[in-house]
Amino acid sequence: MYRAFLSHRPAIELTLVFLGLPLLAWWQSAVLKRWLIPQILLLALVCLLVLWRDPSFDRRQLRLMPERWRPCLLRIGFLLAVGGLAVLAWAAWAGDIDLFGFPRERPGLWLAVLLLYPPVSALAQEVVFRVFFFHRYRAQFATPGRMIVASALLFSLAHLVLGNWQAPVLALFGGLLFAWTYSRTRSLLLVTLEHGLWGDWLFTVGFGRYFYGGHI
Repeated sequence: MYRAFLSHRPAIELTLVFLGLPLLAWWQSAVLKRWLIPQILLLALVCLLVLWRDPSFDRRQLRLMPERWRPCLLRIGFLLAVGGLAVLAWAAWAGDIDLFGFPRERPGLWLAVLLLYPPVSALAQEVVFRVFFFHRYRAQFATPGRMIVASALLFSLAHLVLGNWQAPVLALFGGLLFAWTYSRTRSLLLVTLEHGLWGDWLFTVGFGRYFYGGHI
């Protein structure tokens, strides 16, 4: 029985961490969503400690840019430009979004979010949903494509705690982009930059209201 448990341990761990915790947070969202940043930082720290103690983990993934980083940056910039226009069109069409209201009404806080979101929230999320997930559960998914889709779906699921449909939908598309970038480059720095730029744009346009849990 113990051997059977060990053989299924990664799948059990995956279910508990990436399904159980988000569903628990969604169930208790009235309380837990107000402390999203401390929660994701704590989870990222635990994931880093696990990775650091794993001799099979290549720690260079935590600090290096890919060798061919210029084409990667061009692709990120192109997708951000095209996708950013689509997000802007959605915001204008939706009618319930105060377009660019955040930088207009609270420029100081907006600037603080722009500066802090990438190295704090985006970095922590990428440690958990890309670096840890891709290394820890690589044996559970037979192909990179399945790994990318699974990472994006679980990333979207984690946004249910926010109590709206917009955050999970945007997180699904973002998760696909970020997982694809990480799958191709294995660079935490690059995927955090991409995630941070997208997050900053969403907050700037007016979608930040869907990702705000109650504390900044």
